[in-house]
Amino acid sequence: MSRSFKTSLSSTGSFCKSFMVLALISLFLLFFIAPVLAYTYVDDIGQTLNINRAPKRVVSLVPGATETLCAIKADKSLAGITMDDSYFECLIGVPAVGPASKPNYSLVNSLKPDLLIVPPQEYERALAARENQRYPILVWDNPQTVEEAHSRIEAMGEIFGKKKEALEALGESNDFLNTISLKTQKLPQGAQKRVMRLRAIEGGLATGSENSMDTSLIRAAGGIPPEIPGEGIVALTGEEFVRFNPQFIYACAEDRSAIEAASKKSPFSRADAIKNKAISYFPCALTNRLSAHSGYTAAWLASSIYSKEYGMAANQALPQEVLARHPLTIKNIPYIKSAEVVDYRLFDFIHRTLVIDFSSPQNVVTSGEGAWHEVIHIGNSSSPPMVWGIQHEGGWQDAEDDVFTVLGLDRANTSLIFTGADMRNLVVKSASYKDLHITALVTAGAEGNALRTSKDPGNWYDPGTINIIILSSRKLSPAGATSAMIVVTEAKTAALWDMDIRSTESPRENPATGTGTDDIIVVTGGNGSPLDYTGGHGKAGELIARVVYDGVTEALKKQNGKALNRSIWERLNERRITIEELGPAFSSSGAYPNLSTDMELLFLDPRYAGFLESALALSDAQGMGNFHDTSSFDSASLKIASEIAARDLGSIQDLVTAPGIPPLLEKALNALATGLVSRQY
Repeated sequence: MSRSFKTSLSSTGSFCKSFMVLALISLFLLFFIAPVLAYTYVDDIGQTLNINRAPKRVVSLVPGATETLCAIKADKSLAGITMDDSYFECLIGVPAVGPASKPNYSLVNSLKPDLLIVPPQEYERALAARENQRYPILVWDNPQTVEEAHSRIEAMGEIFGKKKEALEALGESNDFLNTISLKTQKLPQGAQKRVMRLRAIEGGLATGSENSMDTSLIRAAGGIPPEIPGEGIVALTGEEFVRFNPQFIYACAEDRSAIEAASKKSPFSRADAIKNKAISYFPCALTNRLSAHSGYTAAWLASSIYSKEYGMAANQALPQEVLARHPLTIKNIPYIKSAEVVDYRLFDFIHRTLVIDFSSPQNVVTSGEGAWHEVIHIGNSSSPPMVWGIQHEGGWQDAEDDVFTVLGLDRANTSLIFTGADMRNLVVKSASYKDLHITALVTAGAEGNALRTSKDPGNWYDPGTINIIILSSRKLSPAGATSAMIVVTEAKTAALWDMDIRSTESPRENPATGTGTDDIIVVTGGNGSPLDYTGGHGKAGELIARVVYDGVTEALKKQNGKALNRSIWERLNERRITIEELGPAFSSSGAYPNLSTDMELLFLDPRYAGFLESALALSDAQGMGNFHDTSSFDSASLKIASEIAARDLGSIQDLVTAPGIPPLLEKALNALATGLVSRQY
């Protein structure tokens, strides 16, 4: 073979190798670095958007769209949201750009979005405010049917390169809808109920027309909706209400007081639903829009409408069986044989239970059942909202028996605690010192029945919302186990106070100390001589307190979207304080029509947010009797009002007229409002 030919072969080989390397690099870039898409989307004003690359910096001014992005795990692309978005864990730390009704477009532009999602009424303003930035604007009108909501999930999956995750979200939603359909078919002829959604509006009540999302949701839940002509939400007359005579009513929780007041008056008081107290209030994020959780909402609504019927064995549509097991690893605890979260169907809906098996019988101390001996299994069992009404109808004892049966556990050697918190939000925390290892397994939810002990009435007698299991590598004596429960309680309360979790009975006045239904299990097994002292002065107490505190704060973050650095408007909402309801001055039809939205925009300024935060802290201190002379705060409030007004003011106006606002917080809100009114009007 000639040398020239060999050289040619060598050159060709080098070229082939280089080509292959370049091809591999291109494939890597294509699939792992910057996925290129080719998707065309027509939005709700008919714009055609050609999506060639998944957006990486999205500002969403539509809470329903934001929720969908979280559901398909595209939340990492969110660069900005509104103050009206729900408190999902996925949104913690994402900056807000103002209320959905009046976003601050300077803030929007400062976030340098590569996609802006707006409602139709904001499109022209968004277009004009875009300035030199040429980011695309996607217009999203709230879907009016469950089918439309599902199509949005699929479209967002295409746009964001999350098709697999979108299909998973759709699958979960459709599973709920299919289950409801199967159960509705089992209802006796004529057993479907007339269902109405009520909304509080200025001057009365409203409901959904025949073409509204309310009607679509009621049908999906197996109910019979009213067929009132019109589009969207329409004012409701007493005659229409009486003519339809609803057997079940549902509403957003924030409308409770207005609906309760109206229901006492004729003709509303004559309806079957009012007479039978068949009214349920749901989280407003679920009732006020159809989005990624439409199937979940429909299932919860259906099980509330038909709680008695759904609990009957004859109406069960699917077998009660274990569906999946998810093993957990718990290290350095010698008596643990296995730990897992078990998914299973009960009453046709998916439950989840943490089950821990011991390698030998153990003694435990529990808050609900006292001291137990020869225990083989312990656990924490969560039930979804769809079965809460069913369990209430049948009684908690029977509900617990059903859990034991489907899991194949024996009550005689099993200690379970129960909760409504989702076991997918379980938190496991461990800490060690030399040969001492402590593990806490925590679930926590504090939005339904958090309370301040010594202040709030006792209205509950059901088990667990903040549930904590403590495992120790060292043996605990009976005294050590019971003192451990004291430390657990103190650490839990410290976490709640540090996070400013409010009592649901008296949120404006009191921070919560617990939920009033919490449960604790302390396992006394382990190696070595028994520990008699586990109080706060000992190493065991320190470790227990640390894992409980960390576990509770993280579990509340996962379950309720609570974070230590929550925004001021979140903390006001948790106190059931909304700007629009502070008094006539804040009404959009009053003398200062822009005051409420301007106040919310003011909350985005760290200085004024900090001023309100100080008012919250001082209000609590004053309520506890630890703050007396308020003259310095009064002076600071007048200074803040003058600063906002851009001129010296002689006094602060009494614009806040809503009852029950703590005095110092009322002073602070009046200061902000006075400054705005003095500047603008």
